[in-house]
Amino acid sequence: MEPYKAKKMPLEYTQSYELFHLLDDTIEKYGEYKGYLKNMAFDYKSYLENAFISDLYYSFRIDSSKIQKEDMFHTPYMNPNNDVIEFNNLKKSLLIGVTDALKGNITIDTFHRINKTLFQGCRKNATTKGSGKFRKKQNFLLKPGLAGSSVSFVPPVYTELDIYMKDLVEYINNTNDNGFISTILTHFQFEKLHPYISGNGKIGRLIIPIQLSLYKKEPPILFISKSIDNLKNTYFTLLSGEVEEDINKFVKMMLQCMIDECNTNIKNIVKLNQIYNDDYKSFKETIGGTTIYKVYPVIIKKIVFTTNDLVKETGLHINSINKVVNKLIAEGYLIKEKRKGTNRVTFCYKKMYDVYIN
Repeated sequence: MEPYKAKKMPLEYTQSYELFHLLDDTIEKYGEYKGYLKNMAFDYKSYLENAFISDLYYSFRIDSSKIQKEDMFHTPYMNPNNDVIEFNNLKKSLLIGVTDALKGNITIDTFHRINKTLFQGCRKNATTKGSGKFRKKQNFLLKPGLAGSSVSFVPPVYTELDIYMKDLVEYINNTNDNGFISTILTHFQFEKLHPYISGNGKIGRLIIPIQLSLYKKEPPILFISKSIDNLKNTYFTLLSGEVEEDINKFVKMMLQCMIDECNTNIKNIVKLNQIYNDDYKSFKETIGGTTIYKVYPVIIKKIVFTTNDLVKETGLHINSINKVVNKLIAEGYLIKEKRKGTNRVTFCYKKMYDVYIN
Protein backbone atom coordinates (compact mmCIF):
# COMPACT_ATOMS: atom_id res chain seq x y z
CA MET A 1 0.00 0.00 0.00
CA GLU A 2 1.43 3.36 -1.08
CA PRO A 3 1.56 6.44 1.20
CA TYR A 4 -1.44 8.74 0.87
CA LYS A 5 -1.06 11.73 -1.50
CA ALA A 6 -2.44 14.62 0.51
CA LYS A 7 -4.22 17.65 -0.97
CA LYS A 8 -3.97 21.28 0.07
CA MET A 9 -6.77 22.88 2.07
CA PRO A 10 -9.59 23.63 1.67
CA LEU A 11 -10.73 20.12 0.86
CA GLU A 12 -13.52 19.93 -1.69
CA TYR A 13 -16.91 18.58 -0.66
CA THR A 14 -20.35 18.53 -2.27
CA GLN A 15 -22.59 21.30 -0.94
CA SER A 16 -25.81 19.29 -1.16
CA TYR A 17 -29.27 20.00 0.23
CA GLU A 18 -28.82 17.18 2.73
CA LEU A 19 -25.54 18.65 3.99
CA PHE A 20 -26.95 22.16 4.37
CA HIS A 21 -29.99 20.74 6.18
CA LEU A 22 -27.67 18.94 8.62
CA LEU A 23 -25.60 22.10 9.05
CA ASP A 24 -28.70 24.16 9.84
CA ASP A 25 -29.78 21.52 12.37
CA THR A 26 -26.29 21.58 13.93
CA ILE A 27 -26.33 25.37 14.29
CA GLU A 28 -29.83 25.31 15.80
CA LYS A 29 -29.11 22.43 18.18
CA TYR A 30 -25.78 23.96 19.29
CA GLY A 31 -27.61 27.19 20.16
CA GLU A 32 -30.29 25.27 22.08
CA TYR A 33 -27.64 23.35 24.03
CA LYS A 34 -25.78 26.57 24.78
CA GLY A 35 -28.99 28.06 26.18
CA TYR A 36 -29.50 25.09 28.51
CA LEU A 37 -25.86 25.30 29.55
CA LYS A 38 -25.88 29.00 30.39
CA ASN A 39 -29.08 28.60 32.45
CA MET A 40 -27.94 25.66 34.57
CA ALA A 41 -28.95 25.55 38.23
CA PHE A 42 -25.25 25.50 39.19
CA ASP A 43 -22.00 26.76 37.63
CA TYR A 44 -21.97 25.41 34.07
CA LYS A 45 -18.15 25.34 34.10
CA SER A 46 -18.36 22.39 36.51
CA TYR A 47 -20.54 20.58 33.98
CA LEU A 48 -18.07 21.26 31.17
CA GLU A 49 -15.12 19.97 33.20
CA ASN A 50 -16.89 16.68 33.82
CA ALA A 51 -18.30 16.42 30.30
CA PHE A 52 -14.71 16.73 29.07
CA ILE A 53 -13.57 13.91 31.38
CA SER A 54 -16.32 11.73 29.91
CA ASP A 55 -15.20 12.74 26.42
CA LEU A 56 -11.64 11.69 27.20
CA TYR A 57 -12.82 8.22 28.15
CA TYR A 58 -14.57 7.78 24.80
CA SER A 59 -11.63 9.24 22.90
CA PHE A 60 -9.36 6.68 24.59
CA ARG A 61 -11.91 3.94 23.91
CA ILE A 62 -11.89 4.79 20.18
CA ASP A 63 -8.13 4.13 20.23
CA SER A 64 -8.61 0.96 22.35
CA SER A 65 -6.65 2.41 25.29
CA LYS A 66 -6.99 0.72 28.66
CA ILE A 67 -8.99 3.17 30.75
CA GLN A 68 -12.12 1.63 32.27
CA LYS A 69 -15.36 3.62 32.18
CA GLU A 70 -15.87 3.39 35.93
CA ASP A 71 -12.33 4.73 36.50
CA MET A 72 -12.49 7.92 34.46
CA PHE A 73 -13.20 10.19 37.45
CA HIS A 74 -10.63 8.33 39.53
CA THR A 75 -7.62 8.86 37.23
CA PRO A 76 -6.09 11.67 39.38
CA TYR A 77 -5.77 9.10 42.20
CA MET A 78 -4.78 6.03 40.18
CA ASN A 79 -1.33 4.45 40.27
CA PRO A 80 0.39 5.91 37.21
CA ASN A 81 0.98 4.06 33.97
CA ASN A 82 1.22 5.57 30.49
CA ASP A 83 -2.54 5.42 29.86
CA VAL A 84 -3.37 7.11 33.17
CA ILE A 85 -0.68 9.76 32.65
CA GLU A 86 -1.88 10.50 29.11
CA PHE A 87 -5.50 10.72 30.30
CA ASN A 88 -4.59 13.32 32.93
CA ASN A 89 -2.21 15.14 30.57
CA LEU A 90 -4.91 15.71 27.97
CA LYS A 91 -6.60 18.13 30.38
CA LYS A 92 -3.41 20.21 30.24
CA SER A 93 -3.24 19.83 26.46
CA LEU A 94 -6.77 21.20 26.12
CA LEU A 95 -5.78 24.27 28.15
CA ILE A 96 -2.79 24.89 25.87
CA GLY A 97 -4.95 24.76 22.76
CA VAL A 98 -7.79 26.84 24.17
CA THR A 99 -5.39 29.51 25.46
CA ASP A 100 -3.95 29.91 21.97
CA ALA A 101 -7.42 29.80 20.39
CA LEU A 102 -8.76 32.55 22.66
CA LYS A 103 -5.72 34.64 21.72
CA GLY A 104 -6.93 34.26 18.14
CA ASN A 105 -4.28 32.04 16.58
CA ILE A 106 -3.51 28.32 16.42
CA THR A 107 0.03 27.58 15.24
CA ILE A 108 2.31 24.66 14.44
CA ASP A 109 3.79 25.23 17.89
CA THR A 110 0.30 24.78 19.39
CA PHE A 111 0.13 21.29 17.90
CA HIS A 112 3.68 20.47 19.02
CA ARG A 113 3.06 21.58 22.61
CA ILE A 114 -0.21 19.65 22.75
CA ASN A 115 1.57 16.50 21.56
CA LYS A 116 4.54 16.99 23.90
CA THR A 117 2.28 17.63 26.90
CA LEU A 118 0.26 14.49 26.15
CA PHE A 119 3.31 12.29 26.79
CA GLN A 120 4.92 14.33 29.58
CA GLY A 121 5.95 12.00 32.41
CA CYS A 122 5.24 8.82 30.41
CA ARG A 123 7.65 5.92 30.37
CA LYS A 124 9.95 6.40 27.38
CA ASN A 125 9.34 4.06 24.48
CA ALA A 126 9.19 4.15 20.70
CA THR A 127 5.85 5.99 20.70
CA THR A 128 6.68 8.68 23.29
CA LYS A 129 10.31 9.70 22.81
CA GLY A 130 9.64 11.70 19.64
CA SER A 131 6.81 13.74 21.14
CA GLY A 132 6.54 17.44 20.35
CA LYS A 133 7.94 17.02 16.83
CA PHE A 134 6.62 15.74 13.55
CA ARG A 135 7.48 12.13 12.88
CA LYS A 136 10.68 11.32 11.02
CA LYS A 137 9.56 7.94 9.76
CA GLN A 138 6.57 6.30 8.14
CA ASN A 139 3.60 5.25 10.24
CA PHE A 140 0.35 3.51 9.35
CA LEU A 141 -3.17 2.83 10.57
CA LEU A 142 -4.40 -0.64 11.46
CA LYS A 143 -7.90 -1.94 10.99
CA PRO A 144 -9.63 -1.80 14.41
CA GLY A 145 -9.55 -5.09 16.29
CA LEU A 146 -7.47 -6.93 13.71
CA ALA A 147 -3.90 -8.20 13.68
CA GLY A 148 -0.98 -5.87 13.11
CA SER A 149 -0.52 -7.15 9.57
CA SER A 150 -3.87 -5.68 8.53
CA VAL A 151 -2.94 -2.14 7.49
CA SER A 152 -5.92 0.00 6.50
CA PHE A 153 -4.17 3.27 5.60
CA VAL A 154 -0.65 4.64 5.06
CA PRO A 155 -0.31 8.40 5.79
CA PRO A 156 1.90 10.68 3.66
CA VAL A 157 5.69 10.38 3.79
CA TYR A 158 7.20 12.39 6.64
CA THR A 159 9.08 14.79 4.33
CA GLU A 160 5.71 16.30 3.27
CA LEU A 161 4.44 17.04 6.77
CA ASP A 162 5.89 20.54 7.17
CA ILE A 163 4.23 21.72 3.96
CA TYR A 164 0.82 20.24 4.67
CA MET A 165 0.68 21.15 8.36
CA LYS A 166 1.62 24.77 7.58
CA ASP A 167 -1.15 24.76 4.99
CA LEU A 168 -3.58 23.27 7.55
CA VAL A 169 -2.75 25.90 10.18
CA GLU A 170 -3.18 28.66 7.58
CA TYR A 171 -6.61 27.23 6.76
CA ILE A 172 -7.65 26.99 10.42
CA ASN A 173 -6.84 30.64 11.07
CA ASN A 174 -8.06 32.19 7.80
CA THR A 175 -10.84 30.02 6.37
CA ASN A 176 -14.11 31.43 5.09
CA ASP A 177 -15.91 28.12 5.59
CA ASN A 178 -18.58 27.75 8.26
CA GLY A 179 -16.94 27.01 11.64
CA PHE A 180 -18.49 23.57 12.02
CA ILE A 181 -17.54 22.59 8.46
CA SER A 182 -13.96 23.87 8.72
CA THR A 183 -13.51 22.07 12.05
CA ILE A 184 -14.63 18.80 10.44
CA LEU A 185 -12.41 19.31 7.38
CA THR A 186 -9.47 20.09 9.67
CA HIS A 187 -10.05 16.90 11.62
CA PHE A 188 -10.24 14.87 8.41
CA GLN A 189 -6.99 16.36 7.08
CA PHE A 190 -5.11 16.04 10.39
CA GLU A 191 -6.02 12.36 10.74
CA LYS A 192 -5.04 11.74 7.12
CA LEU A 193 -1.65 13.39 7.71
CA HIS A 194 -1.11 11.58 11.03
CA PRO A 195 1.86 13.91 11.66
CA TYR A 196 3.10 12.46 14.97
CA ILE A 197 4.54 9.12 15.94
CA SER A 198 1.68 8.61 18.40
CA GLY A 199 -1.38 10.36 19.84
CA ASN A 200 -2.80 11.52 16.50
CA GLY A 201 -6.32 10.24 17.14
CA LYS A 202 -6.62 11.75 20.61
CA ILE A 203 -5.08 15.05 19.49
CA GLY A 204 -7.26 15.21 16.39
CA ARG A 205 -10.40 14.82 18.49
CA LEU A 206 -9.07 17.33 21.04
CA ILE A 207 -8.61 19.92 18.30
CA ILE A 208 -12.36 19.83 17.54
CA PRO A 209 -13.47 21.77 20.68
CA ILE A 210 -10.31 23.91 20.51
CA GLN A 211 -11.05 24.99 16.93
CA LEU A 212 -14.70 25.70 17.71
CA SER A 213 -13.45 27.79 20.63
CA LEU A 214 -11.34 29.79 18.14
CA TYR A 215 -14.33 30.48 15.89
CA LYS A 216 -16.92 31.04 18.63
CA LYS A 217 -14.53 33.15 20.73
CA GLU A 218 -15.65 31.32 23.86
CA PRO A 219 -14.45 28.40 26.01
CA PRO A 220 -15.04 24.97 24.45
CA ILE A 221 -18.47 23.51 25.17
CA LEU A 222 -18.89 20.69 22.64
CA PHE A 223 -16.97 17.40 22.95
CA ILE A 224 -18.11 14.69 20.51
CA SER A 225 -15.99 11.57 21.15
CA LYS A 226 -18.93 9.58 22.54
CA SER A 227 -20.96 10.10 19.36
CA ILE A 228 -17.91 9.25 17.23
CA ASP A 229 -17.40 6.08 19.27
CA ASN A 230 -20.99 5.08 18.46
CA LEU A 231 -20.01 5.22 14.77
CA LYS A 232 -16.42 4.06 15.22
CA ASN A 233 -16.32 1.60 12.33
CA THR A 234 -17.72 4.17 9.89
CA TYR A 235 -15.35 6.80 11.29
CA PHE A 236 -12.26 4.68 10.67
CA THR A 237 -13.50 3.45 7.29
CA LEU A 238 -14.00 6.99 5.99
CA LEU A 239 -10.65 8.17 7.37
CA SER A 240 -8.88 5.20 5.80
CA GLY A 241 -10.44 5.48 2.35
CA GLU A 242 -9.10 7.35 -0.67
CA VAL A 243 -12.38 7.83 -2.53
CA GLU A 244 -13.48 11.44 -3.21
CA GLU A 245 -17.00 10.75 -1.90
CA ASP A 246 -15.59 9.79 1.53
CA ILE A 247 -15.14 13.45 2.51
CA ASN A 248 -18.85 14.14 1.85
CA LYS A 249 -19.90 11.16 3.95
CA PHE A 250 -17.44 12.16 6.67
CA VAL A 251 -18.74 15.74 6.90
CA LYS A 252 -22.34 14.50 7.19
CA MET A 253 -21.38 11.89 9.79
CA MET A 254 -19.56 14.45 11.93
CA LEU A 255 -22.40 16.98 11.73
CA GLN A 256 -24.75 14.24 12.94
CA CYS A 257 -22.32 13.49 15.78
CA MET A 258 -22.43 17.16 16.81
CA ILE A 259 -26.24 17.13 16.79
CA ASP A 260 -26.36 13.87 18.78
CA GLU A 261 -23.88 15.21 21.34
CA CYS A 262 -25.87 18.41 21.83
CA ASN A 263 -28.99 16.33 22.47
CA THR A 264 -27.11 14.16 24.99
CA ASN A 265 -25.82 17.26 26.78
CA ILE A 266 -29.31 18.75 27.02
CA LYS A 267 -30.69 15.54 28.54
CA ASN A 268 -27.81 15.38 31.02
CA ILE A 269 -28.26 19.00 32.04
CA VAL A 270 -31.96 18.42 32.77
CA LYS A 271 -31.10 15.41 34.96
CA LEU A 272 -28.28 17.22 36.79
CA ASN A 273 -30.43 20.30 37.46
CA GLN A 274 -33.04 18.07 39.07
CA ILE A 275 -30.44 16.34 41.26
CA TYR A 276 -28.96 19.68 42.29
CA ASN A 277 -32.28 21.29 43.17
CA ASP A 278 -33.53 18.25 45.11
CA ASP A 279 -30.33 17.72 47.09
CA TYR A 280 -29.68 21.40 47.78
CA LYS A 281 -33.18 21.73 49.17
CA SER A 282 -32.85 18.65 51.39
CA PHE A 283 -29.46 19.58 52.87
CA LYS A 284 -31.05 21.99 55.39
CA GLU A 285 -33.03 19.14 56.89
CA THR A 286 -30.61 16.20 56.53
CA ILE A 287 -27.17 17.84 56.94
CA GLY A 288 -27.69 21.17 58.68
CA GLY A 289 -25.25 24.05 59.15
CA THR A 290 -23.69 26.31 56.52
CA THR A 291 -20.54 24.31 55.71
CA ILE A 292 -22.38 22.02 53.29
CA TYR A 293 -23.25 24.99 51.05
CA LYS A 294 -19.56 25.90 50.80
CA VAL A 295 -18.57 22.29 50.13
CA TYR A 296 -21.33 21.37 47.67
CA PRO A 297 -20.02 23.42 44.69
CA VAL A 298 -16.69 21.61 44.98
CA ILE A 299 -18.40 18.22 45.15
CA ILE A 300 -20.30 19.07 41.94
CA LYS A 301 -17.09 20.20 40.29
CA LYS A 302 -15.02 17.16 41.29
CA ILE A 303 -17.65 14.31 41.43
CA VAL A 304 -14.87 12.07 42.83
CA PHE A 305 -12.61 13.70 45.41
CA THR A 306 -10.61 13.44 48.64
CA THR A 307 -11.03 15.41 51.84
CA ASN A 308 -7.76 17.18 50.96
CA ASP A 309 -9.36 18.34 47.70
CA LEU A 310 -12.22 19.90 49.68
CA VAL A 311 -9.84 21.60 52.10
CA LYS A 312 -7.77 22.99 49.23
CA GLU A 313 -10.76 24.23 47.23
CA THR A 314 -12.79 25.70 50.12
CA GLY A 315 -10.12 26.81 52.60
CA LEU A 316 -12.14 25.22 55.41
CA HIS A 317 -10.56 23.33 58.32
CA ILE A 318 -10.23 19.57 57.91
CA ASN A 319 -12.40 18.94 60.98
CA SER A 320 -15.30 20.89 59.45
CA ILE A 321 -14.84 19.02 56.18
CA ASN A 322 -14.77 15.60 57.87
CA LYS A 323 -17.91 16.40 59.84
CA VAL A 324 -19.90 17.26 56.72
CA VAL A 325 -18.46 14.42 54.63
CA ASN A 326 -19.37 11.87 57.31
CA LYS A 327 -22.94 13.17 57.39
CA LEU A 328 -23.16 12.99 53.59
CA ILE A 329 -21.97 9.37 53.71
CA ALA A 330 -24.45 8.49 56.46
CA GLU A 331 -27.33 10.04 54.49
CA GLY A 332 -26.33 8.20 51.29
CA TYR A 333 -25.20 11.18 49.24
CA LEU A 334 -21.56 10.05 49.06
CA ILE A 335 -19.83 6.68 48.68
CA LYS A 336 -16.51 6.22 50.44
CA GLU A 337 -14.11 3.77 48.83
CA LYS A 338 -10.51 2.74 48.26
CA ARG A 339 -10.58 1.48 44.69
CA LYS A 340 -8.18 -1.11 43.39
CA GLY A 341 -5.40 0.60 41.49
CA THR A 342 -5.78 3.90 43.34
CA ASN A 343 -3.56 5.41 46.02
CA ARG A 344 -6.17 7.38 47.99
CA VAL A 345 -9.44 6.98 49.83
CA THR A 346 -11.96 8.82 47.67
CA PHE A 347 -15.57 9.96 47.92
CA CYS A 348 -18.04 9.77 45.04
CA TYR A 349 -21.17 11.88 44.54
CA LYS A 350 -23.06 8.89 43.15
CA LYS A 351 -26.17 10.59 41.75
CA MET A 352 -24.24 12.93 39.44
CA TYR A 353 -21.54 10.33 38.81
CA ASP A 354 -24.18 8.00 37.35
CA VAL A 355 -25.39 10.72 34.94
CA TYR A 356 -21.90 11.30 33.54
CA ILE A 357 -21.06 7.60 33.43
CA ASN A 358 -24.28 6.61 31.68
